[in-house]
Amino acid sequence: MDLEDDKYISEDKSGENEPVGTKGTPLFVLVLIAFFALCFVCSAVGCFLYRMYETLPSHNQLQNVEQSLASKVLDKNGKIIHEFSVEKRFWVSIDKIPDDLQNAVIAIEDRGFYKHWGIDVYRVFGAAVANFASGKRSQGASTLTQQLARNVYLTADKSYIRKIREMLTAVKLERTYTKKEIMELYLNQAYLGAGVYGVQAAAEHYFSKHVSELTLGECAVIAGIIQLPEHHRPDREANIGRITTRRNIILRSMAHAKFISDAAAAETINEPVAANPKVYSPPMAPYFMEMVRRYVAEKYGDELLYNGGLVIKTTLDPVAQDSTEKSVSRQARVLQNRLNRLFLDSSNVDRQLKIPRERFMANFDSIYKAHSAEFSQFPDSVRLRTAQLAVVSIDVSTGAVLTLVGGRNFEESRFNRATQARRQPGSAFKTYVYSAALENGFHPASVVLDQPITLITPDGEWRPENFDRTFSGPMTIRNALARSNNLVAIQVFNRIGGQTVVDHARKMGIRRPMNPVPSLAMGSMEVTVMEIVSSYGIYANNGAHAEAYFVQRITDRNGRVLEENTPTVREGVITPQTAFLMNSMLGTVVCCGTAASIPGLGFRRPAAGKTGTTNDYADTWFIGYTPQIVTGVWAGVDERRSMGRGVTGSVGSIPVWVDAMRALHRDLPIEDFSRPEDIKTEFICSESHLISRNSCPNNRMEFFTRETSIDTCAVHSGSRVAPRDGSGMIDLFGPASPQRRPAEEPARQRSLMF
Repeated sequence: MDLEDDKYISEDKSGENEPVGTKGTPLFVLVLIAFFALCFVCSAVGCFLYRMYETLPSHNQLQNVEQSLASKVLDKNGKIIHEFSVEKRFWVSIDKIPDDLQNAVIAIEDRGFYKHWGIDVYRVFGAAVANFASGKRSQGASTLTQQLARNVYLTADKSYIRKIREMLTAVKLERTYTKKEIMELYLNQAYLGAGVYGVQAAAEHYFSKHVSELTLGECAVIAGIIQLPEHHRPDREANIGRITTRRNIILRSMAHAKFISDAAAAETINEPVAANPKVYSPPMAPYFMEMVRRYVAEKYGDELLYNGGLVIKTTLDPVAQDSTEKSVSRQARVLQNRLNRLFLDSSNVDRQLKIPRERFMANFDSIYKAHSAEFSQFPDSVRLRTAQLAVVSIDVSTGAVLTLVGGRNFEESRFNRATQARRQPGSAFKTYVYSAALENGFHPASVVLDQPITLITPDGEWRPENFDRTFSGPMTIRNALARSNNLVAIQVFNRIGGQTVVDHARKMGIRRPMNPVPSLAMGSMEVTVMEIVSSYGIYANNGAHAEAYFVQRITDRNGRVLEENTPTVREGVITPQTAFLMNSMLGTVVCCGTAASIPGLGFRRPAAGKTGTTNDYADTWFIGYTPQIVTGVWAGVDERRSMGRGVTGSVGSIPVWVDAMRALHRDLPIEDFSRPEDIKTEFICSESHLISRNSCPNNRMEFFTRETSIDTCAVHSGSRVAPRDGSGMIDLFGPASPQRRPAEEPARQRSLMF
């Protein structure tokens, strides 16, 4: 071996003899690097968790959980009649939730609920192992507190970041609430299928009962819905097998956890799952509820209305409302049959289609629908009209709206004809003419000559007529009002002055434009049903006007009163004497005038009112009242076309009025109109309409204010009959009723300028 070889050998040996690590990084350096790396990772994780913790719900947010709650609408008796909600949810305290339901949820969702501090570490570890073994996230480990955190504060996004936020929020919740409070929040928040949230809404929806009334099996069913709500809801036949299996698993889990006995579990397992779904009837008073919705939404906002859990107590009388709605439906069919026949008379389509008229009438809707394209080509004056009605009832002393119907069908048309439609009142306006006259020198026995009159207008001469085109000669204003005489009303209007009538009507609450011309006496202006009904209540309320209202009280979810409406009454709108005299005169309308059909239809209490019909029978009215309640009924068509010859206020409106008033007075005592002390009675000669004598062959009793001075009859000789006091309303009506009920005069539609 040469020297070179020795050299290489020597170098190799020297390398073998070097200490370990002298050629690479020293060991302590590696340890140091690992330490700093670990510190960096811990710091990063800590910083990440701290920043995430800062984004979690604040302590104040945790303490003020605002769940979405349905707002309830109550009738005047405090019974729920409607709900406004996005999420159907009703809060119920934990004390009202059965222990079986609480235990069922714990048994299936979180067995260690009362032991953990928001996170169940053992369940997390077990789920992690199972998920790792399966290669996917097949198991969850969320506690009830985590589920609550996710449902209230977070989203359902399946990510590790969301899961960490969920855990941290659960820990904060456990530090903020007791276990009992967390359970209460959870059970009122959980989604349980069919659009319902919380166990109270679920109990009502699936079993038609309060949550406190649930049986053990029903509690297990509701607990079983939580996992897959739409998959397990028991009101679907396809789900019965699945929810039965799920219920039985829960019952066995409850027995295993010693919440129930094995015997109770076995007995309940043998029972079939039988839901009793709540039957949701069509909403009561839909036009009224829409008024409530608009009122609350405009004042408090949609968010509070639909999610705020408000309790809105209204003035609605549910029994009378139901009776009124049914009557409106019946009367709408009656009036529609008239309109259908009018349509056939004007179009002759039954002949064109070669369909017998009676068959056409019996199957009108289906036949009309089948040929609707052809019928739409008819001129506007020939097309079919739809009968509509509107009704408003008000408590005269408080102004509370007791019933309201805005049309025949809310789904067909949401236009509220009780508050939004402006229609001519026809002869129903004459009450303002006569009450203004009573305050300007007239009395019920004042005589006006019913005779032809000619008025000069910018359009030329106008010769108004009575409905029957006859003239009765001298007539008291009591009889003129009872017979709805046009010519007398116009003459009274002219005598006291048109502006006087306008001012009087304004004082009584009529806000629509009124032109002080003679045609106004026959109702040529426009009003809403609500407006004129509220105004008529002044007569019944001794001259005081109670402003109409329909929301009595609104409270928030915590019972705090947001508003409470009390009656607003304007005293002395008209004098009590004028109110009483009008009551007596309008009582004659009901007894012996255009509304004389009322007693025969079954309403025999002391009542007063006035019919109204406009030109060509386009609008029919009756506004009538007792000392307690005033109700107005309008019938017509939206297009302001004829309802058909003979459809007057007594035909079109009174049948509904009677049905409504009978229901409204079902529990009220019979009352008569109060009589002021300074009202006197006198016997009046039926021929001269002056104070009667012994020799007067016919006389009747009449009311006057005490200061009214009346001459004695000069037609018949003899001594004067001494006046006598009397308060019975029957004395107002005279010795006999007319042979026939007078018809009322349709109002002229054109406005007249003078």
